Amino acid sequence: MMRSSLSKTVFVLLIISFSFSESFDKVGTTTAQFLKLGVGARAMGMGGAFVALANDGSAAYWNPAGLITAEKMGTQFNHHQWFLDISQEYLSVYYPVNRSTVAGFSITALTMDEKEITTVSQPDGTDLTYSVMDIALTGSVARRLSDRLSYGLNVKYIQSTAYNEIAKTIAFDLGSIFLTDYYGLTIGMAISNFGGEMQYSGTDLIDKADIDSQFDGNVETDANLRTELWPIPLMIRIGIAMNLVDNEIAPIHSDNHILTVAIDAEHPNDAREHLNMGLEYTLYNMLILRGGYRFNYDIDKLTFGAGFKINTNSFGDLNVNYAVHPMGIFGQTNQISLELLFK
Repeated sequence: MMRSSLSKTVFVLLIISFSFSESFDKVGTTTAQFLKLGVGARAMGMGGAFVALANDGSAAYWNPAGLITAEKMGTQFNHHQWFLDISQEYLSVYYPVNRSTVAGFSITALTMDEKEITTVSQPDGTDLTYSVMDIALTGSVARRLSDRLSYGLNVKYIQSTAYNEIAKTIAFDLGSIFLTDYYGLTIGMAISNFGGEMQYSGTDLIDKADIDSQFDGNVETDANLRTELWPIPLMIRIGIAMNLVDNEIAPIHSDNHILTVAIDAEHPNDAREHLNMGLEYTLYNMLILRGGYRFNYDIDKLTFGAGFKINTNSFGDLNVNYAVHPMGIFGQTNQISLELLFK
C-alpha cells in the first residue's frame, strides 16, 4: 500500500509540473517579484527542491511547517548577490516554545545601490539620487499535530518602495509536512503569498489638475494620480524528500555517509509550472556537497552548492553554506548562509 501511495505521489508531482507547460505564460502580471527569489544557500544549492526537506532557518520561506524540527533556538543570515548591484538579505530567528510549538520571525530585503535621477531636460543627471527597496516582515508559528504530521503558518507584511512611492499589503503562507513510514520519506506542501493586491502611492503621484477645462481662470487643485492594483506572486508547492543513504532508516545503511534526494513541483500564478530536483551528500556529518536541476526554466537550470558544520564550544553549532546559480549570458548569482544553533 505504501509503495503504491509513493508511486501515485511522484506521478502527481510530474503531472502538476508539466500538464500546463504549454499554456499561456502570464509573466509580468504580478508585482513584488522578490518574493519568488529563493533564500538559503542550502535550498538553492539543491535547485530549490526544499518544501519537504525544510529544516533550517530558511524554512519560514519554503514551508513554515519545517520549523517544527528546531530543537533549540537558532538564527540564520543569508546574503544573495544578484546582478546590477542588486542584493537580497534574509535574517531569521526561531525558538521552540515547547515540544509541539516553534515560533519564528524573519525579514527579507531586496536592495540596490542609489542611482542618479535623470530627466528629459537633464539627461546627464540632476545631482539627485533615488533608491529602491522591497521588504517582507514575517511572523511564523509551527505546530506538531502528531509524530508524523505538522503544519505551519506565516503572516507577512510586504512593502515595495521606489523613490517617494510606496506599495504595501498583507499576505499569508500555509504549509504542512507528513512523515511516512516508507524509509522516512517526507511529503511537503505549501501555499505562499496568499494575500491582497499592491498599489503605489506617494508625493510624486500628486499633480495639479483643472477641475473643469471648459472654463478659463480656474484655480488648479491637487490631484492624486491613481496607479493600478497588482496581485502578488502566489506560489503552490508540493514535494517529497528522502534519505537514500544514512545510519538510521534509509534503504542503504552507512555510518559516515548521508545521501538525500528531493523533488518539488511548483505552480506559480504568473509563470509556467516548474519541477525542481536536488541532491545532498554529507560526509562524516561535516562536509556537504549539493546539486540541483530545474525543469521548465529559461536559463537558470543548474545549481551547485557546498557547506560544512562547525561545533563551537562557546555558542553552539555553526552551519556555513554556499550556492552558485549559473544564469547563462548574465553570469551567475551567489548565495552564502550562516546558521547558528545555540546551545
